[in-house]
Formats: sequence, C-alpha cells, structure tokens
Amino acid sequence: MEQHIVIGFGGIYSAYTIQELQKTYSPDVIKLFFIDLFSDVSDEPLYLNNALFMSNVAEKLGVELITPDITLQTDKSIDSNFNENIISKLCAVSEQIKTMYEDLSNIVLHFPIVPKNLNGQNEICIESVENDWADNFEIKSLFEQLLPEVQVQFTIEDLATKVNIKEIIQNEWGIDLPRSERKRVHIAMFSGGAGSAYVSYYMVQAYRKENCKLFFTNTLWEDEDNLRFMDEVSEYIGLEITEILDGRTPEEVFFDMKYLGNSRLAKCSEELKVRQTLIYLEELRDNEKVEPILYFGIAPHEKHRRDDSHVKRRDNIVEENSSDMNIRKAAGIRSFYAHFPLEPIETRFPLIETLREDIDAKGIIKYEWGIELPRMYTAAVEAAKLEDNVLAQKLVAKGINGFSHANCGGRCVRGGFQHYATLYAIWPEQYKEQEDMENRFRDHFNKDVSILKKNGGPYTLKQYREDMESSGVEKFLFQPDDTIPCVCSFS
Repeated sequence: MEQHIVIGFGGIYSAYTIQELQKTYSPDVIKLFFIDLFSDVSDEPLYLNNALFMSNVAEKLGVELITPDITLQTDKSIDSNFNENIISKLCAVSEQIKTMYEDLSNIVLHFPIVPKNLNGQNEICIESVENDWADNFEIKSLFEQLLPEVQVQFTIEDLATKVNIKEIIQNEWGIDLPRSERKRVHIAMFSGGAGSAYVSYYMVQAYRKENCKLFFTNTLWEDEDNLRFMDEVSEYIGLEITEILDGRTPEEVFFDMKYLGNSRLAKCSEELKVRQTLIYLEELRDNEKVEPILYFGIAPHEKHRRDDSHVKRRDNIVEENSSDMNIRKAAGIRSFYAHFPLEPIETRFPLIETLREDIDAKGIIKYEWGIELPRMYTAAVEAAKLEDNVLAQKLVAKGINGFSHANCGGRCVRGGFQHYATLYAIWPEQYKEQEDMENRFRDHFNKDVSILKKNGGPYTLKQYREDMESSGVEKFLFQPDDTIPCVCSFS
C-alpha cells in the first residue's frame, strides 16, 4: 500500500496538500513530516509558531505528525544547489524514512510548491514561509540521490481554481495562522514630515493600496499646516489616513500623570503616540488576523535612530570616533518594536535600506507632486520676510529654514535649548504658550520642575526667555542640542 509523506516547513501549502491528498487517500496512509528550516538559523521571530501550527494542522486533519531526527546523516556525497542547512535536514529525513519503511518504492513524497495559478496572486495567497523556497528540479535531483526508489510529487502545483488557502485554514478549519503565514498589512507611520510622506508613497506603489495603511497618532497639539499637508499627500497617494486619538493633549497627560514632560522623559509621547500605536497594532492582529509591517521615513543620515547593526565594532564595542555614538542615547526603533509589543513587529526603513541615498523627498513632493511642504520646514524663511525679525533672518543666513522636526507644532518637550531658542525667534507666541503651560503645572502641583534642565536642576522657560532677552537670543540659536530623539519617533 502506498504511503504518502507530506514534507512541511511550517506553512500553508503543506497544510493544504494534506487536504488535497485526503480526497483520494485515507488519513492513516498520510504522514506530515515537519522540518524546521528557519528558527534555528535565524533570529527572525516570525517563525516561532510554525511548529504549533503544524501540530494543529495534523490534529485537525487526523494525520500523524513526525519531527525528523536531524542528527541522522547520510554518508553519500550530495550534489545540490541547496544551502548546507537544507541539505542536512533533508538528508536526515531520508535516513529516517529508510528506518521506517522496508519497501521504498511504495513511498510518495509530497513537497509544498506554490501553485502555479497562485504565483503572484497577492490578493489570494501571499507571503508564506513556504513561498518559492526551492524549485521542482532541485528537489527531484536531490532525492534521486538520497532515495532514488521513492516518488516525488508536487500535489497542489496545478489547482483547478484559485483558492484562498489562508482563508480556508482560518475560517473553515478554525486554525490560527502562525505569524509567517498571516496576511501582511503595510503601515506607514505617517508623521506629517517629508520623509514619511515619500515612504508612504513608495510603500503604496510597492504593495498596492488594499494592502497598505497610513497611520497617524494625533496629539491635538499638531500644527494646522501639518494636517493640511497630510491631507494633500493622502489624496495624492490615494489612501485614507487612519487617525488614532487618545483624546488628551500633552498638557492633560502631564496633569493626569502628575509629571511634567522634559528632555529625558516624555509621558506625552508614551501615552498619546506609543501606547495608542501598540493598542492599534494588537487590535489589528486580533480582529483582522493580519501581521503588521511598519515603515518609517528616517533618512540615511539618521541611521542612529534605526538600530546599531551597521556600526563597525571591535570586540563588540562601538568605536569612540564613530559618528554613531549617539546610538547610546537613542532608543532604536527596531529594538523597541522587537520587544514591547506582545509579539515582535517588523520595521522597515526604505530611505536607508532600499532607495538610493540622499533622495530629495522635499523636492519631489514640492515640484513633482505639486504639494507645498508643511510651514514648519520654512517657518524661519516666512518669519524672515518681516523686516523687524532680525533673528529669523540670521537663522536663514545660517541655512536654518525652519524646525528640525514638526512634533507638537514646535512645543515638543524633548526639544533642547536650541529648539526653544528657535521657537522663540520664529514663533514667540507658541513659546509663550509653552511657558504658560509649564507655569500652570508648577503652580498647580507646587513643584519646582521644568522642561529644560541646567546644571542638573530645573531651568524654566521663563528663566530661559529672560536670559535670552538679557544676553541676546542669537547667543543661543546656533548651539547644537544634545538631546535624545523624541519617543514620538516610534509611532
């Protein structure tokens, strides 16, 4: 009697192969061999649940699950284009089959190859761990050397109709897909800046609108022109913005938490942006059964905000003369999303990893898309048009056309001395709003606290304004800030 062995790598195609075989053969002649090709050679967290998935599939379909003994080895010299890891594990499978069956001519091996009519049909079935892992010729060639007596088949290579295998497994079988098999949803962390706008466009072009989202967490302190810019970019791309609100302003968060945000700790970012982002992502996973991938608009010169994998090391120590020493101060986005969600979330940085370096996102947006950039990029230029604003004119003369980032309409509590000097020079009314907010908090809680720190102690915006006015604002305008990037960068 023929014995049918499905070789599974933890994905949907081997699972569906079993169902197709059961249309012809009884479950007692079908076995599922699960070969873990990935988790022991990669730290990619997507593969952690594939073994459980294979176990659930075997139980649901009533077939025996076998995990091969990978210590078994063949003494044959193998000629194959597979990498050593795959060859080693497939050799172990062949040796185990030899010990299990006397008549190998009755053995049929079934391998998960992407069905021809699903290849490239992203709306039907996308991104499985078993996608295009090998071609038919290589598999047959390998087993002609290992087990020449067995038959090798690719059972679902030619399905009669297009089928959504993932939907069948989830909805008809009632089995949760492992992370490697879930449908991907590509999410641009849309901050209102030129970088995130261009990355949003790139993402939609690469993965199509139906698989993408523009995600924005609104602090209610956003500059109104940022919102105008985001709406115009959204319309140009053809994708609506998913906007999430906590409902509080940063000031309300400070009062609720009884803690004034500062350059070292910003509870506003944690509550209004990071926390809301994590809640949204977990709800996506739970309710829509998808796997989010996050896209950030960080430019090549900002690699220190991504992670430290690119830093040259000697004895695992970052070289002191490296321009990336500030990674010690910055919480890496990739590391954050690998550890803080319930399950790690993949992050991508196209401006660093995919696209050519130094792409002129601002120029493309303004001159090719026809969209005016947010005024915070050019606030100094606009202010310099006023004859009496000598400070703005000096900023522009030094090449500073506006703010370095657009967080909270210029009122970001993680801005340092230069940031607040620039705010005072360009938009003194916003500086006064922030000064008043700080005073309200100090008076209400009777605490000697401040946004800025000097000589290890509180240094209020009122004190800073008075010092600038007495010593000259220009003295403070061109001193680089040495502060940690806002946690808003994570959202």
